[in-house]
Amino acid sequence: MLDTDQLRSFIAIVDTGSFTRAAERVNKTQSAVSMHVRRLEERIGRPLFVRQGRGAVLSPDGERLIDHARRMLQVEAEALAEMGAEGLKGRVVLGIPDDYAEPFLPEIVDRFIRRHPLVELSIVCDPSIMLAERVRAGEIDVAIVTDCERIKGIEILREEPLHWVAGLRAGPVEERRPLPLALAGPNCAWRRAALTALEAQGVPARLALVSSNYAAIAPLIQAGLAVTVMPDSVLRDGHRVVAPDAGLPALPDCRIGLIRNSAGQAPQATALAEVISDRLQAADAGRVRMPRVAAPVPGAACPA
Repeated sequence: MLDTDQLRSFIAIVDTGSFTRAAERVNKTQSAVSMHVRRLEERIGRPLFVRQGRGAVLSPDGERLIDHARRMLQVEAEALAEMGAEGLKGRVVLGIPDDYAEPFLPEIVDRFIRRHPLVELSIVCDPSIMLAERVRAGEIDVAIVTDCERIKGIEILREEPLHWVAGLRAGPVEERRPLPLALAGPNCAWRRAALTALEAQGVPARLALVSSNYAAIAPLIQAGLAVTVMPDSVLRDGHRVVAPDAGLPALPDCRIGLIRNSAGQAPQATALAEVISDRLQAADAGRVRMPRVAAPVPGAACPA
């Protein structure tokens, strides 16, 4: 038989990318997590991880075990919830900007519903500033936002550079003057950062399209009709980061985090915030940072 505690430690390592952070997630010591992995390997008779430099990566057998382990833990959670044990129930509302929905939302939703199948998860897509207002109003429990001076109390989970972005197969649209831009509305700090940087460097530009919805911006970028700005996590297939020698000014870094409804955290919201924290920090290109409350950063960027 496979021990679900051992499987839980194994999945925690896979999800967080670290034995140390996996131990924090399952509330055990790192040595206990390591022992779980050893016992699981002994039970299966095959290694689940292989050494790579100072770290470890999944072995082919470890890759094969992932889906089985997740299904077993999901069945366990469903059984506990159905029998009235400590499984979570109720409803939780997550807010996320349109820009971050595609790169982050699928995995966050998948992880959350696997762990808490009886919790109803609702999603609201709005600009960061609007999400912050709705969190303060109690309409949203947890929201993923970009740090900027207009949003207070963000738990920073990830930091990454902001780029000028053009279409991968398009011509050198970044060389045109005035520079054609596809950006969000006036309240978007990504837009403010881009226009301020261009003005400071004396680069003439024009707004070819204004929309808070990336679905409207994407066709212009891919067709080579405009340039936009994006952080690493939002880059998609068909995008090309404009080279530093293209004559466009440097942009500020982008810091992403979450904000919570301060009127009392329901267990469902706390559980959702944990999943978000794991996903965003593990995705930070190996530069994992513990959550912290951000100080206002002049000129920092917010998605539309």
